[in-house]
Amino acid sequence: MRTYYDSASKFSSGFVRYQNSKQPIPLVLANSAEETLNKDAPDQETTTWIEIYNGQATGEYEMITQGTEVSSMVYTNKKKNQKTGFVLNAGAIGQGSCKW
Repeated sequence: MRTYYDSASKFSSGFVRYQNSKQPIPLVLANSAEETLNKDAPDQETTTWIEIYNGQATGEYEMITQGTEVSSMVYTNKKKNQKTGFVLNAGAIGQGSCKW
């Protein structure tokens, strides 16, 4: 998953590309909410991205972050109503990328 934000236009976009896929799948930001958990720490942000494939909403990603830390990421397949949780591969961060 890659996401982009342009502060001048306040526009967000993103995409996912599955490991064995050649084509990226666009993501549309559906919701973004911030919550202050501790006044001395960054706010917690929950973002929800809708996956669009062949013109249809096929899935949803929910990511919870606090500062630069991702505490949770879950994908819901809309057709099967099946949820998949992701675990960060901490070893990939030192290799210059972040692969879940």
